[in-house]
Amino acid sequence: MERPGITAIILAAGYSERMKQFKPLLDLGGQPVIERVISSFVDAGVADIRVVAGHCQEKLIPALVGLNVRIVINDRYAEGMFSSVQAGLGSLEAETGSLFILPADIPLVRAQTIQYLIERSTFHRGRILIPSFLSRRGHPPVVPAEHIEFIRRYSGGKGLKGALAMLQDDTTLIPVADENILFDMDTPAKYLELRERWKRRHIPSPDECRAIASMFGMPEHTLRHCRAVADIAGSMTDALNSAGCAVERDLIVAAALLHDLARDRPGHAGEAARLVAESGFPEAAALIATHMDITAGSGGSVSAAEVLYLADKLVQEDRQVSLEQRFGQKLEREAGKTQALHKIELRYRTARSIQERIVALTGG
Repeated sequence: MERPGITAIILAAGYSERMKQFKPLLDLGGQPVIERVISSFVDAGVADIRVVAGHCQEKLIPALVGLNVRIVINDRYAEGMFSSVQAGLGSLEAETGSLFILPADIPLVRAQTIQYLIERSTFHRGRILIPSFLSRRGHPPVVPAEHIEFIRRYSGGKGLKGALAMLQDDTTLIPVADENILFDMDTPAKYLELRERWKRRHIPSPDECRAIASMFGMPEHTLRHCRAVADIAGSMTDALNSAGCAVERDLIVAAALLHDLARDRPGHAGEAARLVAESGFPEAAALIATHMDITAGSGGSVSAAEVLYLADKLVQEDRQVSLEQRFGQKLEREAGKTQALHKIELRYRTARSIQERIVALTGG
């Protein structure tokens, strides 16, 4: 969905001195870094995207052809990044609404994070929004129209950081579940790390799982349950992979850590899946969606969703139990309730079927 009145200014005019290569044109998953940054804003519905060029503009500008962005030339790029901020702000029209400012060397900010910041800006009108990850400030800030001119004219020290510090009373921190708001690649070592992060972008890291749990208020007893399920799911996955299966361990463990995110809400599996997907992790969400009810497969493999399903059934609160213990108590408690018993028995048979296939595959 297109977001009218929102502008993104991407800063790509610097020297890239520590990298020794021009950062915006480095490869990231088969596309230049600058294209990945632009795509995040496009996917978030931002139509007005402006790229500030300076150093190596003769290489950068041809790479932007066909990307539907406006190019702003900063002839003062030698003065540092804030000169590019000012050039970008100077290109704005009077009717500009809120805007994002993002250096091109912070290319892994998720589109879902940008969407979330836009949505929060409607509740914090007139305030600068700074995304934060586990209490650490990151990029990109969202600047409303009323503060643009102050930043453009700012002449104090520390550039954009200094200008935003002057506006601290008009600033709100917005917690997000995206650790990449903190990650800039400014050295060859950081570029190598960037490429690894790109490969794993679909999996929430342990810290991102913590952030999601905190954002949505997961209580401590549910956290303990999820950690216990994650431990069992990880052990089962290790055994399956040692037996020659190819099951994505980190994805399963992340889904386990978040599977009961909405435990106290109706239809909690679907609701947890929705929250995790909206945080930027649709693959983990797909596993979470079936952790209560799943159709067991057959044959010589076990799916990631089945591992999560079984692991959840082997944990009562935060204690590991057998399937017989877990379901025996439920069957006894619901005696005489035909519909409830049918559902419990179906889940019991499904869990046993999955467990039997895992035992057959792993030998134990």
